Amino acid sequence: MKQLIKLAWRNIWRKRKRSVIVLVSIAFAIIITISLRSLMLGNGDKMVEAGVKNVGYIQVHTADYWKDKSINDLLLDDDKLIDKINSIEGVTQIIPRLQNFSLAAGDKTSKASLVLGIDGDNENEFNKVKDRIVKGSFFTSKSKKVVIAEGLAKYLKLTVGDTLVLIGQGYQANVAAGKYPISGIVKIPNPQMNVMLVYMPLSLAQEYNSAFGMCSALMLNIKDKSQTNRISKELKSKLGSNYEIMTWDEMIPEILNGLKIDTTIFTLLSSCLFLIVGFGIIGTIIMMALERKKEFGMLQAIGLQKSQIQTVIFLESLMLGITGIIIGLSIAIPFMIFMYYHPIPLTGDGAKSFEAMGAEPIMQFGIKPKLWALMSFIVFCIMLIASLLPIQIINKQKVAEAIKR
Repeated sequence: MKQLIKLAWRNIWRKRKRSVIVLVSIAFAIIITISLRSLMLGNGDKMVEAGVKNVGYIQVHTADYWKDKSINDLLLDDDKLIDKINSIEGVTQIIPRLQNFSLAAGDKTSKASLVLGIDGDNENEFNKVKDRIVKGSFFTSKSKKVVIAEGLAKYLKLTVGDTLVLIGQGYQANVAAGKYPISGIVKIPNPQMNVMLVYMPLSLAQEYNSAFGMCSALMLNIKDKSQTNRISKELKSKLGSNYEIMTWDEMIPEILNGLKIDTTIFTLLSSCLFLIVGFGIIGTIIMMALERKKEFGMLQAIGLQKSQIQTVIFLESLMLGITGIIIGLSIAIPFMIFMYYHPIPLTGDGAKSFEAMGAEPIMQFGIKPKLWALMSFIVFCIMLIASLLPIQIINKQKVAEAIKR
């Protein structure tokens, strides 16, 4: 067997140009498919991350809340509920929120706004909201001040230290109204939210809405996002039908639909690429086998068995495939790692489309070892299939006819 391996390796380099063409084809297929899919997965992860920062991996709220998001469909933020949620393995953080729509007004202008009551420190631990402050500072949990979005501040012509007037309908038809000093201005990546969001300490929001000890939803952070469905099922079992449990993909299905479209596009593109490369490799290997029919006949004439010649051909294909895959991976992996830490910034309309979804405007590559293994396996399978055709040629070959060629 050792001699056959040596013979196969030497045979590869007898026709250097053709061997190089096969190696380049394999490496090209590996590099292009890994790069394309890594870019899609990296951007997909950024979209999911941006969406999760807004809604959490899982939300717990009353059974009737999500449909209308009414201020009257609130849940009690009690210790028993919190303990039940914390008892589920994988839940790392519970973030209460109380949201309601109100009319926000400055000196001369007013605008519909979303008033979001949050636990500042808890919220910041999850989505780093304090890092988005562009002016002033974030409020403390017992503060009577608010933080407003940059776009809303410009529209209302307000700044840090000014007073924001809010009026709306609170819990169970109570009037919600108040004047609140502005402690800071925050930039929200999502353009729509940037012109309507008002952050308020949770306790102050409960007072404003006359909803003491209540919240709209409990937003959950988890240790491993792959466990989202498992945790969701456990929550439904433990909390019962009085609560509605929703995962991030149920709350923002447009992101999941976008990921599915990306997967479909990649499957079509990669299939076309693999077909082109595969036919090129198969054609090259068949041509190499046909040109060597006389050689194979001579080898049989001096006593080499057909099975041994077939083994040599198989080993040649195997070596070409493995070498091409190694070359492709040795180029693709460093490139992916470099691009992961140095993403491509976007400008113009491309940047606006990313910002509209609340994501940072960059082209982010992902590091996915499973993807590398999958693409390598597909190319390896193509090489195995390619090796079967010259084996069949040898199997049907007659020694006398081959020698006369």
